[in-house]
Amino acid sequence: MTNEFEEMYNVEDFSENENLQEQKDKTTEERPIDSEELIANGGEGLSYDYTKAPDRAKGPDRENLNGKIMTIEKAEIILPPPEKPWEWSKANTVEYKPCMFVVYYEEGQREYYSGVKVFKRKDSEGNEKYSHPQIHNKGKNQASQLKKVYAKYKKAEPEEISLKQFMSFLNSKPKAKIEFKGFENPETGDDVKKNIVVEFVSQEQ
Repeated sequence: MTNEFEEMYNVEDFSENENLQEQKDKTTEERPIDSEELIANGGEGLSYDYTKAPDRAKGPDRENLNGKIMTIEKAEIILPPPEKPWEWSKANTVEYKPCMFVVYYEEGQREYYSGVKVFKRKDSEGNEKYSHPQIHNKGKNQASQLKKVYAKYKKAEPEEISLKQFMSFLNSKPKAKIEFKGFENPETGDDVKKNIVVEFVSQEQ
């Protein structure tokens, strides 16, 4: 039997050694990412190298891929910068920051899936760190729905799928059926169309 917190998130991605009650109650003690890239240099932050900026004014236009079978070229999670402010969960129990989750399709197309988060943690010296990125197993956001699609493909439950397994699959060039769906932009209220994976298919198709 799993409890609500264990079903919501893969607790092994938080910590390998702490028990579940500690995961629920002590939100600042789970194993953080040990990433020096998240720490700004002194008080001035990191300098952006503009020479690496793309020459084009914008990326390729989003095409309507509805009904198409597309190869996923790669997927990546981009951690938020350290200066980005923390947000409180709806229950005001934990602080988090949203990550950028990008899925790259063939033909130069890409899509941004909302819903990946990192939570505030403290290391043994009290320094602020990020947890490993998390995807809500029971959520209705785009990342949660994509994980559910993969779980269905694997004939498993979302909570049985680790983030490493999920991301490894997305980077193995799988084929997927796409639907062109509408979503409400939470900031503007506008309707935004996105090419969303609704099914993974065999490589023979």
